[in-house]
Amino acid sequence: MKKGFERGSRLSERLSVFSNYIKAYKSNGYYPYFKEIAATSGTEVEVGGNRLIMVNSNDYLGLTHDRYVIDKTLEAIKSYGTGMGGSRFLCGNLKLHSELERRLAEFVGKHHALVLPTGFSTNLGVISSMLNPGDIILFDRVNHASIYDACRMTKARLVPFKHNDAVDAEQKLNKIVTSDEEGIILLITEGVFSMSGTIADLPSFVALKEKFPHLYIYLDDAHGLGTMGDGGRGVAQFYNKQDDVDFIMGTFSKSFASIGGFVACDDEGIAEYLRHKSRTMIFSAALPPGNVATVLACLDVIEEQPERVERLWSNIERVMDGYRSIGLQVAKARSPIIPVNIGDEELALKVSYDLFENDIFALPVVFPAVARKNAIIRTSFMSSHTDEQLDSFVDTLAKILKRYNLPAISENE
Repeated sequence: MKKGFERGSRLSERLSVFSNYIKAYKSNGYYPYFKEIAATSGTEVEVGGNRLIMVNSNDYLGLTHDRYVIDKTLEAIKSYGTGMGGSRFLCGNLKLHSELERRLAEFVGKHHALVLPTGFSTNLGVISSMLNPGDIILFDRVNHASIYDACRMTKARLVPFKHNDAVDAEQKLNKIVTSDEEGIILLITEGVFSMSGTIADLPSFVALKEKFPHLYIYLDDAHGLGTMGDGGRGVAQFYNKQDDVDFIMGTFSKSFASIGGFVACDDEGIAEYLRHKSRTMIFSAALPPGNVATVLACLDVIEEQPERVERLWSNIERVMDGYRSIGLQVAKARSPIIPVNIGDEELALKVSYDLFENDIFALPVVFPAVARKNAIIRTSFMSSHTDEQLDSFVDTLAKILKRYNLPAISENE
């Protein structure tokens, strides 16, 4: 018993520096995360008996509370139950899954799609299953953690390039490309970067394929689908580069009001390989029928009500005008994600705390999600926000920034 206790103590000691750091912030009242939300209407949430305006959500089209979407979800649960009891490979492949894959492929302009349980597991399973030791991964330095973890699972050579910089990517390639006739190069970038809101310079990356014939492009468009391009079809469509992007990946936890992920491509052989070799496909339980039906219903709404995307952009422009009016230096809006740069992490926690005390739910993002001393208040907006909610938020933000002798600078460029 004593020996086991010592093992536990050793692990506790190893992790104590971080846990004590969290305890300190909890004790001074500034700890902002894991707040218990008692109720939500999408644009507003109830926390501790108070109603707060939510400006932190990725529910960009406000579909999590859409009546049609909810009804279709409930219909599927009544018909198929709440779960699948196993993986799609063995016992959980519904007709709904196949229908969703067909709809998603069509939506993003590809021939084939594969649905997986989460966005994180999509990147993990797809990227890790395709690459060999002789391959090269070109990796934007600020790509999402799921992409980084997936790349680490491969035996390919990982070559980071400067954020959204195709020139640097080309320079790196010129230095490292080998004569391996079997090797491929996979360039991975997000479509809309989740913290900064910037859009990938996709045309410049696509142009690299002319010089490097074995270059494939993998676009993680989690935040672009539903927000960018014609009818919310994403960043590849925004640039009219669907045919030039080899893999389009997306998630269901943003504009599609659910959870899950998918990857789409044009090559039937690659699609079949991924279906049978992706470990997160084979060894994960299938996406429950209610979640699948939710995404199908969201696709219905997005295709039939293009005004939702239009309203989203109207709201984005309203917030941007508001930011400029209070002294924030912001470029032209490029996405629903508009960070307010604070810099100092403790100050970001205080700003977030003050916003919360004034009925605004807007959380800080600190290292390692952003670089040290580059803390932000990550604000993101929904088509279902009202003008009154947005104006109230901007007015409140102005008062709080003034209290700390800010504004900071937003880098949504």
